[in-house]
Amino acid sequence: MANKNEALKKITNALFLPEAEAQNMLTAYQLERKNRLMFCVSKIMSNPMTPDREIVEFLMGGCGGNCTAISQTQAYRDLSSLIQIVGNVKNASKAWIRYTIAEATKETYAIAKEKGDSKGMNGAVANLGKYTRADKNDDAFNFDDMLPPVFEPTDDVTVLGDIEVIPNLEKRRQELRALLKNPNTTNITDAEIVE
Repeated sequence: MANKNEALKKITNALFLPEAEAQNMLTAYQLERKNRLMFCVSKIMSNPMTPDREIVEFLMGGCGGNCTAISQTQAYRDLSSLIQIVGNVKNASKAWIRYTIAEATKETYAIAKEKGDSKGMNGAVANLGKYTRADKNDDAFNFDDMLPPVFEPTDDVTVLGDIEVIPNLEKRRQELRALLKNPNTTNITDAEIVE
């Protein structure tokens, strides 16, 4: 599983790189998959409401003739990877629909203004206000939804990153204590100041 995630991460990092650069980073199979995913990302971003079934058919048909046709099983695997890359854009569909309505309303307003139709202009502005909720106050932020991070105490220093575990830690502590307790220690040297 980790190997598949690493491969997808490599493909994602090279997704919109020029072909020559991507060839240096990816295998031939990964390069072909990158090209399929690249076409699908573009398709989804141009129309976020594209159904999954249409994406699968697009993949099985070779991305409109731009790639090699693949099986339905591989198409569903690519769809799963695509959702990991782009996220589920359909969750943002309300915002996208509002955007579409706002753009159409702007065009309606421009046409009405060009014709000198004040009723049409007024209707377009009212429609824009309704769908963008410009006539309502913004919802107050609910501070109860903000949860502090949960820290779990641990004595494992490796969770901090590049810290090496000291083997025989208790023995090393005893050596240091003995060194500091002995006032006649001759092994101590002053460090030079580096500027």
